[in-house]
Amino acid sequence: MSATKRGTTCGDCYFRRAGLCALPGDDPCPTFRLHSRGNLVPPRQPRLVPRPLTGQPA
Repeated sequence: MSATKRGTTCGDCYFRRAGLCALPGDDPCPTFRLHSRGNLVPPRQPRLVPRPLTGQPA
């Protein structure tokens, strides 16, 4: 779920609270990271799914 669907604002962002945001406005931007106890939480990474070998020689 994106930041705007949860009703969050720019004031909830780690970068804004740490004084690192240089963007005007109060809408969450693409670099929005939820402020969590003073720590920067890394974005979730997609799960790696192994692909089957095709059997072709390298």
